[in-house]
Amino acid sequence: MTRTSTKISFPNGRGQMLAAILDAPAETPLFYGIFGPCFTCPKETHAAAKTCRALAEDGVAMLRFDVTGVGGSEGKAVDTNFTTRLADMQAAYDFLSAQYAAPKIFIGHSISGTAALSAVKNMADIALLATIGSPSDPAAVIAKFRRNGDIEENADGATINVLGTPHRFGAHFVPDMLSQRVADDTAQMTQKLMVFHAPYDRIVSYDNAETIVARAGAAAEAELIRLDDEATHLFENRGDDALFVAETIMLWCRRHIV
Repeated sequence: MTRTSTKISFPNGRGQMLAAILDAPAETPLFYGIFGPCFTCPKETHAAAKTCRALAEDGVAMLRFDVTGVGGSEGKAVDTNFTTRLADMQAAYDFLSAQYAAPKIFIGHSISGTAALSAVKNMADIALLATIGSPSDPAAVIAKFRRNGDIEENADGATINVLGTPHRFGAHFVPDMLSQRVADDTAQMTQKLMVFHAPYDRIVSYDNAETIVARAGAAAEAELIRLDDEATHLFENRGDDALFVAETIMLWCRRHIV
């Protein structure tokens, strides 16, 4: 199925506009979905673009967007935290619901998958949440940064080394990450949960996926889906990984949504 990719924008609810791309089939979409990119990743990264395009070619309209302060979105990264990411996700959901149709699936890559474990409790129409290479909770992310010496903290905030690039965040960032209750939210999920993870992910270890699935309650019908042994965290080397994610999601959706 042919697709189109259209640049759009929507408000984040805090006076700023978020940049987005809507990958959609040329025909009427079967339904809509949202893709949240990784920590400091823009919407054009491999995992986001490849997965959304694959789903669009299978009939689903997918919105991938830059969170506040990233890529083409307004705002400054230094002013953001986990809570603003949650708010941006809700803004994306509300925008699609108002302007197109309420989205049925949410895909979160890396920290956006972690955030989505909490965010979907306020998204009544989401039927399936898929995480890709996601940490089990925000506190684990901070613990890893500290353990590896990738974070410099002071009274003014924190500078975090992400894949060799320093990113500056305000004083609220670390306390906000540590205050989240993602484990509790995971246990209370009622949506279908698919947890995709590369077994040899060097950035987020596979045991995070095992923890997410173990925490999920029975209602989530959580599945741990192991990606190919050659898969990487960012999907930069292989298009097959994104295609596998899209195909696996669509198998479930054709039985339960379409």
